[in-house]
Amino acid sequence: MPELPEVEMARRLLEEKALHRRIIAIEIRDGRILNSVSAQDLQRALAGRQLSSAIRHGKRLFLQIDSGLWLALHLGLTGWPVFLAESGAEPRHTRLRIDFEDGAALAFDDLRIFGEVGLTESPQAFLSQRGIGPDALQMEREAFLAAMSGRKGKIKPALLDQGLIAGLGNLYADEALFQSGICPQARCLKRERLEGLFCTIQEVLRTSLACNADFEKLPDSYLLPHRHPDGTCPRDGAALKKIKIAGRTSYYCPLHQKE
Repeated sequence: MPELPEVEMARRLLEEKALHRRIIAIEIRDGRILNSVSAQDLQRALAGRQLSSAIRHGKRLFLQIDSGLWLALHLGLTGWPVFLAESGAEPRHTRLRIDFEDGAALAFDDLRIFGEVGLTESPQAFLSQRGIGPDALQMEREAFLAAMSGRKGKIKPALLDQGLIAGLGNLYADEALFQSGICPQARCLKRERLEGLFCTIQEVLRTSLACNADFEKLPDSYLLPHRHPDGTCPRDGAALKKIKIAGRTSYYCPLHQKE
């Protein structure tokens, strides 16, 4: 599933390619991607309009329509926006297509159809209604400490809880814990460990963004390029351990991430 860095890449693509173009047609190919909006209402909201800005919060994208409404997007597991120049080939799994007056188009490609497209009057109201917490890159240190302190459960599921911190997923949670030397099964971390983890989360996400969310461009000291069944720790060469935590596969180094 795309996490904060990948979703930010999608936002930048939309900001660069899809804004300030007049929409002339909207085609919903598969209604299963629609969330709390009908195809007719979505078409009425977009027809003849332009998208004026693109923002991201956690794993959510919001595109402002010049009418004041917002298009709310979630990429799900396999969703991705694809910009099509005039006469460009359409992705195979296009679920929504927006055509612009200049001949270009925007396709929402989603193989497994876990993505969502909806409308909202306010991104803030949308996030509040769904109980989505602060964005991982915008969150204040004290808010993070308040959310994580005193928890008796394992740290990994807490990092994945979008109501506590929005944007982290399975991969980047593993990376942050790896860089912090914290086992994903750790419980009741002291304040200084949580402070270090907060700073590491920020560093990991910003590093990924600087690499355009390309794992092959991450530093050699990062876990993600080695995160596979035969992987070894880039720090000490130990075989990585693979376990299930809250139904999610976690990788960590048993030497420097001791339980």
